[in-house]
Amino acid sequence: MKRAAWRVLPIVVFAIALLGALAFNIALVSRSRVALTSTILRNPATVKTERFHVVAILPDTADPFYTHLIEGLREEADAQNAALQLFYYSPGIISEEGSTSEEVWRWFEIALRSKVDGILLFQPKGLDVRGFAQEAAAARVPFVPLAMDAPQNWTNSGVTGDSMSQGREASSLVLSLLGGAARIGIILSSDTSLGYAYNEEPFYRGVAETLKAKSGAAIVAAVREEESILGGEDACARMLTEHPDINAILCIDAKATIGAAQVIIDRGIVGQVIIVGSDENSEVNRLIDRGVVHSSIVRDATAMGRMGIALAIGQRIGIRGPERVSVGFRVIPTRGGSK
Repeated sequence: MKRAAWRVLPIVVFAIALLGALAFNIALVSRSRVALTSTILRNPATVKTERFHVVAILPDTADPFYTHLIEGLREEADAQNAALQLFYYSPGIISEEGSTSEEVWRWFEIALRSKVDGILLFQPKGLDVRGFAQEAAAARVPFVPLAMDAPQNWTNSGVTGDSMSQGREASSLVLSLLGGAARIGIILSSDTSLGYAYNEEPFYRGVAETLKAKSGAAIVAAVREEESILGGEDACARMLTEHPDINAILCIDAKATIGAAQVIIDRGIVGQVIIVGSDENSEVNRLIDRGVVHSSIVRDATAMGRMGIALAIGQRIGIRGPERVSVGFRVIPTRGGSK
């Protein structure tokens, strides 16, 4: 009798464990169904379904200009009920058989095959976008190129900055401080893809045009920053060594601004040389707060992103045609004010 009881006991224990596991699983399934029913099944309106699919092909860089550009792209994509997909290419000079060119084409072809509702491409250095525009037109996909300044061979649609106006504003700031005594050095972009000489660069031309109205003020030197992370610093040091009479430095981008500021600090001439920089990030803001950089002209990359998406979607639904749009800038700190 006792043996029979011991034999039954393991069976009873196993049965109890099995029933407990079964009850636990039933509870989990029940909770899952309740959660599903209370969200998707009962509230389909809360599930966002984008109406459009837009691809943006951008350089993979830490430059704050592109950080703000992406913010604008995302803001407008959300407003337009569009799914935004970002593809990145390695920045660099493009030759006919350059790897960057192949990389950009690969992303572009993927976007076309996906039958997206619009493609935005920030023009890589040295790359002619007319071939992209032709392929997109053949596939009936809106194509919106973006660039700092519009090359002469651009299509009739795109969003650009305005470096010439930026140069005018930078030199105007210096003249308000130094007047005819201004001896200006300019740090230009390393991008030579458009074949501009120094005095043909839009930024340089804007400075030169403004200085014509002020007797005595002059551009003493212009140099290009190098591609390296210290490219702006090296360019500024070289320029000041060759032209020690420079009392104002105008910078085309954030890298040049930070590099020039570091040289001024290292040489102990903060306050003796005025720096008017470009764009905005935490380091540029810190240098302005410390008085090393007088001000910075922030190109409106956010507006460029918003306008690019708006153009692509507008063309897709037929309410806009191809347009050339130039975005503006703001100055920090504002004249006579704060950031």
